[in-house]
Amino acid sequence: MTGTFARAAAALAAAATVTLAAAGTASAQESPPAGSPQQASATEKAAAEVRPAIVYLTSTYTAYVGDTDGLYFNQGQPITLTGTCTGFGVNPNGYIATAGHCVDTTTPEGIRRDFVTTVAQDLVSRDPSLPLDDVIEYGMANWSVEGQAKGSPVDVQYAAVIGSGTGSSTDGTSVPARLVDFRPNSQGDVALLKIESTDLPSVDVDKGTSAAIGTPVLSIGYPASADAVTDVTLEPSNKDGQVSTTRTIGSVPFYETSASLSPGMSGGPTVDLEGDVIGINSAYVQGDQAFNFIAPATGLTELMSRNGVQNQLGPNDTLYREALNDYYTGHYSDAIAAFDRLLLVDPDHAQAKQFKTEAAKAKERFGDAVTAAPADQPQSGDEILGMTPWVFWTVVGGGAAVIVGGIALLLVLRRRKGGAAQVVTPALPAPRPTDGYAAWTPGAQGPNLPQRPAAPVWGPQPMPARPAAPSTSGVDSEAQTRIVTPADIVAAQRPAPTVNGSSVTGTAAEEGATTVVSVPTTSIECGTCGTTVAPGAVFCSTCGTRQA
Repeated sequence: MTGTFARAAAALAAAATVTLAAAGTASAQESPPAGSPQQASATEKAAAEVRPAIVYLTSTYTAYVGDTDGLYFNQGQPITLTGTCTGFGVNPNGYIATAGHCVDTTTPEGIRRDFVTTVAQDLVSRDPSLPLDDVIEYGMANWSVEGQAKGSPVDVQYAAVIGSGTGSSTDGTSVPARLVDFRPNSQGDVALLKIESTDLPSVDVDKGTSAAIGTPVLSIGYPASADAVTDVTLEPSNKDGQVSTTRTIGSVPFYETSASLSPGMSGGPTVDLEGDVIGINSAYVQGDQAFNFIAPATGLTELMSRNGVQNQLGPNDTLYREALNDYYTGHYSDAIAAFDRLLLVDPDHAQAKQFKTEAAKAKERFGDAVTAAPADQPQSGDEILGMTPWVFWTVVGGGAAVIVGGIALLLVLRRRKGGAAQVVTPALPAPRPTDGYAAWTPGAQGPNLPQRPAAPVWGPQPMPARPAAPSTSGVDSEAQTRIVTPADIVAAQRPAPTVNGSSVTGTAAEEGATTVVSVPTTSIECGTCGTTVAPGAVFCSTCGTRQA
């Protein structure tokens, strides 16, 4: 007896293993094709998201430098200096953020030192015996640096190049900008400029209080040193790294990062891999690219709040990001359509043009990715738990058949030993209106299951013996009655598949066609109440007893 049951249990375990293995195979998800945009790194995606908002800034300063006797250097003529920095849009109404030292014309930390240094270098070139550093320090303490009117601030003109191109493109429009507010190096090194615009590409500024050590970051800007040795371009550099620690410079907090910076990148954004700005490129240690400093975004948030400016994205930004998401998830047709809508309202959007072209190439090469339906709401034709409906229900039906067959096998083995077997079957809950098998096959209707009587039918007591079905001439009586599973019932209700307009019954028609399973055609009597049960019925319509 023990050996018999052990062999039966082993057979059931093996069958269950096969069923589970089939389910695991069907649930496997295919990886994105090699080389497709779906395999782009988080850094690449963040750079693409932020890129439209990056602005190339230029500054032109004009000033007179005078000595202690009231005489002016450069033969009394004004001195003109130019500088470049990087900025980024923070509000579609034309607000641009940058570093404070890029616009500082009033403090010793700003452009005033550059004018003094220019004059000191000229003096040292005439008299090499003069120490340059000493001349600079003397000039900072004693010389005047002023604008056109005596005692006035340095004259300055700011400009922002917007609509920048991609790659080696130098397309872009230079528009005048005005200074709204700034904080110098010693107070946070942030500034806010304004241009006339209603659809300036913008980015999200992180509202958090601080970035955690080890946070991966991307510092973006236009390095002047690169422009000096390469062809002129309006494509910014993207330097990746991470937050190393938080330090203070003159009691003001700064992030130290490993993302390398150089002159010209000042004022550009440092973003996390979600594309949110966590800081502004501020300073670097000359000759050592391992130490670079970022002004935290909290200072920018405070400056904007002080001037009534809200950080927000415009409609074009939202549409661009939706299109970019479609592109990186393999929905190239949707991406192309979204980029087209964006280009209708902003024909000069360089990144929309670029990615529309890339999406068209990817669609031709890889095709559109298929969107899987939510696992908790399977619809007709959708996958269920990663499997197509026919695979899923084949696995479920196979598992049910294994269980029912195992019970029948155990029952037969017990009877052959002569014992009066008592079958104990767990109680089943009454079917809810949403239960049944309608989801097994698209369009199929579940069987009309009657409500069971209050007294449990599937109790611990043995089921009453059921009379044998009358034999039919030429047919084995034992073959007239068999266990009919729910899968049999549902299969019997499916319409027969057709091939070239002809009905096919009992065979599979082409790949994926459903085979119609025959059910018993002989009526039987319910073993509990004696009512005649329709052929193939699972439950007695009078008392609700399940027919074995």
